[in-house]
Amino acid sequence: MDFGIRWRRVVLVVSSCLLMWGLAAPSYAAVCGPSNLGAGPREVATALIFSGGGAKGAYEAGVAAAFLAKGVPIRLVAGTSAGALNATLVAAGRADLLEETWRSLTREQVYQLRPSVFFWGLLPGWLTLWRVNAAGSLLDPSPLRELIESRLDLERVRRSPVRLVIVTADLDRRIKRLFDNQSVSVDALMASVSVPGAFPPAMVDGSLLFDGGLTGRAPVLDALESGVDVHRAVVIMSYAEGEHGSPPTTIRRAVEAAFETGMITQIMREVELARFRFPQVEIHLLTPTAPLDLRPLDFDPPALARALEQGKADGLACLSELGG
Repeated sequence: MDFGIRWRRVVLVVSSCLLMWGLAAPSYAAVCGPSNLGAGPREVATALIFSGGGAKGAYEAGVAAAFLAKGVPIRLVAGTSAGALNATLVAAGRADLLEETWRSLTREQVYQLRPSVFFWGLLPGWLTLWRVNAAGSLLDPSPLRELIESRLDLERVRRSPVRLVIVTADLDRRIKRLFDNQSVSVDALMASVSVPGAFPPAMVDGSLLFDGGLTGRAPVLDALESGVDVHRAVVIMSYAEGEHGSPPTTIRRAVEAAFETGMITQIMREVELARFRFPQVEIHLLTPTAPLDLRPLDFDPPALARALEQGKADGLACLSELGG
């Protein structure tokens, strides 16, 4: 038998087996429905929980935009890290600004490398390590502070009927610190994105505060403990079910993979615990239908726009599963 014909038959058989076993290509599905409430999404008081993830926050913003466009009555929003910024914009009633910000966001608007860090790389190895160890942070987030101050109207947040819950971490006291509509500030929002080592902590009322994701990546428990009467909570996670990253063969990739693994595990545990503690609330975990192919510090406008659109599409799909 001709080798080419034999080879094609082998390929055909293997391909058929893969298709039968569902292994031909990774399969992803949004985790959201179905619902047992017997009412459409526009009839159910809802909480949106944002887990953040740097640039992946664009996906969360897309989901929120879809929910708002469909008239879902969002009564409660909560977030950490980039999710805190999304939650605050939703509480302010600025869905338009939420989309506009993520579509135009660039790295230069979020952070810049400290000049001193660049020059440390020119020092002998041991001196570089010594200087890095003594540094407050590797990145300067002052551009993000300017962005928040220029685009966010905190007075709108204080008057909003949508309850806001922002989580930060006080590492000195080993406790979490919460902020709501009345206590939130630019400093509190800066603290919510202050990943230790990458960004400096923010001083709030005499305490140095960091990213609240250190105590709880998806603050669904903190949100529901606020006492707001909601019947459904949707926790948004920006990692697809079954998603695999690149091999952790470098220091940077290993650190990223460790951070992401811990974050995903923490979110799933918090969701399960919330279901146990708040059985009267229907809690859903919404994940992307496909990997976002976006790293937390990759603030590339075209990639952010794609993530935003994917979030909108997945948000609409979620609402359809919930009966909308």
